Amino acid sequence: MGIKDGWNLLDSKLDSVSFVDWSSQKISTSMVHNLAPRIGVDASRWMFAAKYHHAQTKNPAQASLFKRIGRLFHLPVIPIFVFDGPGRPVNKRNKAMKKTPDWLAADFKRLLVGFGFPYCEAPGEAEAELAMLSNVGHIDAVMSEDFDTMVFGAQCVIRIKDESDSKYLIEVHEASQFSHNDLILIALLAGGDYDEGVPGCGVQTAAGIARTGIGKQLFDALEVSEIGHYHQVASMWRQDFCTMLDAKGVGQLYSRHRSLASRIPSDFPKVSVLIQYLHPVTSTLENLPAPPLLGQPDLPRLSKLCEELFIWGHPMGIIENFSHHIFPGLAIRELLQDLSKQHGLEQPHNSVAVISKVCTVCANQRERSDSEVFMSLVVPHAILTKITSVLHSMHENDTQRKALTRFMKKREVRTWLSRVLALHAQPNLLDNGDQTHKPSKRRKYMKLPIASSSTSTVASQAGAARAFSVLEISSDESGMEMKETTSRKRQKYVASPKYRLDVRHAASGEIFELCTDDEGEI
Repeated sequence: MGIKDGWNLLDSKLDSVSFVDWSSQKISTSMVHNLAPRIGVDASRWMFAAKYHHAQTKNPAQASLFKRIGRLFHLPVIPIFVFDGPGRPVNKRNKAMKKTPDWLAADFKRLLVGFGFPYCEAPGEAEAELAMLSNVGHIDAVMSEDFDTMVFGAQCVIRIKDESDSKYLIEVHEASQFSHNDLILIALLAGGDYDEGVPGCGVQTAAGIARTGIGKQLFDALEVSEIGHYHQVASMWRQDFCTMLDAKGVGQLYSRHRSLASRIPSDFPKVSVLIQYLHPVTSTLENLPAPPLLGQPDLPRLSKLCEELFIWGHPMGIIENFSHHIFPGLAIRELLQDLSKQHGLEQPHNSVAVISKVCTVCANQRERSDSEVFMSLVVPHAILTKITSVLHSMHENDTQRKALTRFMKKREVRTWLSRVLALHAQPNLLDNGDQTHKPSKRRKYMKLPIASSSTSTVASQAGAARAFSVLEISSDESGMEMKETTSRKRQKYVASPKYRLDVRHAASGEIFELCTDDEGEI
């Protein structure tokens, strides 16, 4: 959790962006190693959320993790998951922390191996390890809901705002207006995971104090001091700090804070808390996890695991779920491998060619097609055989077997992929694709504005206004002919020649309405 309401200090007007758009922008600007952005994921937060996922299904927590990993597998990013380690603090927020491994961690790691995602265990807290990976450049962003990742010094943090199969919206917090030491001072004053802070000091007051620069004096002195001398340094700084609070108009403090100064504890800031923030338990530079690489899924292992864990763990159920979460990821890896070859980068695993063609999109999908392209994938027989050959098919019925047979004949999956990635990796693919939406054959009618009339006139002529004549205009080689049909009530239009002219009768005279098959063209 970190500082309560800490996220409100950063970019209060920040808009949510599509995860696909953000990763595509990184790829298009070649900001990240000529490949996809590398993301460090706080695994403990995912497990925490999964355990609160209530569903009437077998192993709902594992099912929630499978879907979340699958959505990430579908994106042009290269993640590494970091788990909490044995060196976590004994107490956080006055609560004793469990030292036993999380019961969900084992299945979580098995799923990650199946998807081909790397993971590691931090010596201490995952947030501190992720911040260190960010600072040394092994990852480009940290995905976490814990504000402590910013306090520990992460350069870029991603927060999930809306996650579903159709959209994945995030907030991206870059290094903010507050320095690493400023955020530590705010945590010391307003309270964080390791201490409750100063009574009566909220996060906004703490932020105003941090902006005065008073914290720089403390942290500069601590940087050149040994840990054994932290107590003396903190004691000397505390006197200057209380004097500043009692003064008026210092820095960005527009009033005195005598009441707050009177509540400053005699041991503030606590040396134990300073050590937690300034010297967290992390890997050394020699033992730091390597930057994550693009990996390929272990489909037989993942298929077998799904059969064990999930209620849909039969051949057709697994193929159907893989169509949503696995096969699109294979296409992403095909594009990323093509992109890496263009830049002369070698990948440890060869991808599978599954991309077939670009598909037509409908009008209601046009907004999504601005950043993504609708693709048709053809899954090779060899891949499907790998997936189904390890299964026992004990819970499969006749309907499911027939559905599997139909899928095996066609083997087609349609999905959305990053347009920018496709443009960079396989530019000819989009040149040959047809993204235009075919107009509907259903005739559309444009109604022309009519002159206003009095209410009484309209009411008296209500019946007459609903009656109209139809003039059908047709054109052939012999010339133009026109005929008028008998007057009739409004009814559904039937097939007609190319042009139709409706003549409506109203109190003010005849009103003409021209309708054509071609929208806006006569």
